[in-house]
Amino acid sequence: MKNQQWNKLAFAVIVTAFAICASIAQAQVRQPFPKLNFSLSAAQQGLDESERSSNVFVSTIKTSKITNKDILKFLASALNTNWPAGAHLARAGGIVVVDKTGTNIVFDVSTGINVGDTNVVFFTLDSDRTVVRSRLEGKGDVITFTNEFGPEVGIGGNGGSIRVRGSNFGKIFFHLFYERDGVTNTDLYFDGLNAVQFLSNRVITTNRSTGFGITSEQAPVTGDGLFNLEWTVIKGSVTSSWKEHGVIPRPFLPPLTNQPPILSFPPITNRPPILPFPPIRVFPPITNSLPTSIFTVTTNLAPPIVPLEP
Repeated sequence: MKNQQWNKLAFAVIVTAFAICASIAQAQVRQPFPKLNFSLSAAQQGLDESERSSNVFVSTIKTSKITNKDILKFLASALNTNWPAGAHLARAGGIVVVDKTGTNIVFDVSTGINVGDTNVVFFTLDSDRTVVRSRLEGKGDVITFTNEFGPEVGIGGNGGSIRVRGSNFGKIFFHLFYERDGVTNTDLYFDGLNAVQFLSNRVITTNRSTGFGITSEQAPVTGDGLFNLEWTVIKGSVTSSWKEHGVIPRPFLPPLTNQPPILSFPPITNRPPILPFPPIRVFPPITNSLPTSIFTVTTNLAPPIVPLEP
C-alpha cells in the first residue's frame, strides 16, 4: 500500500511539472508532436509438454497483437493512473503521452518513475542515424560559408529559398520496463532498421519567412524479453509521419557601420531535428545592420526519428 501511495505521488508530481513545462513551450509553438504507431505481434509459450496420450507430448505457442491502445493500457496500469480521452503515444525526443490535440504532453514515459528502485516504470526510445542521402537546392540570394561547426548555407538580405529532400537510415531501439515491489513484471527489448524520408522548403522575403516540412518514418522491428511475467518474442513495425508549416515576420534591422552578424534560428518545433544538413541562416541586407532580436523559423530542422512500416 505504501508503495502504491508513493507511485501515485510521484506520478502526480511529474505530471504537474510536465504540464507547466508544456504550457510554457506551447505558448510559443502549437504544432502537434509526431504520433507513434505500434503494430506488433507477440508470441508466448502456450501449452508446454502436456501428455495428451501415451508417449505423446505437445507444446504450443500462443500469439497476440500489441497496438498503441494495448501499450497505453499497460502504462496506465503500471503507473496507476488513467489517461485523458484521446491521449496517444508520440515522440518528443523520447516517448511521451500527449493529449487529444497532440500539442500538450501529459506524461514523459521515457523518464517514467523510479520510487526507491523497487517501483520502476519507463518506455524508452533511442536511435542511431548512420547513413544519409540528401539534395539541397537554393534560389535567390544564397550564401555558402564555413564556420567552426562546418559548412552552412544562408539567405542574404535580398531573400531567396532553400529546398532540401532526402532520406537517412539507422538503428532504432525500444525498451519497455516495469518493476513493482522489487519484482520485474516486464523487461522487453525490440529494435530494427529505421528509414526516414524528408522534405523541407523555406522561402525568405524582405518581411517574412515561410517554412514547410514533411517527414515519414518506418521501422520493421523484432525483439524479445519478459512481458506481463511471460517470456515473449516480438515482431512488427513502428511508423510515424507528420507535417509542419509556419509563417513569421522578419525582424527590423537598424543600420550599423560594421559587418552584419549571422543570425541563427532555433526551429519552430517541439521536437529534435533529424535532417542531415546544417542550419539555414539569414543575413541582414548588405547595407550592414544588426537585429533587435533573434527570431524563430519553421522547417530547417526536421522532426524526430521514428520508425515506419516497410
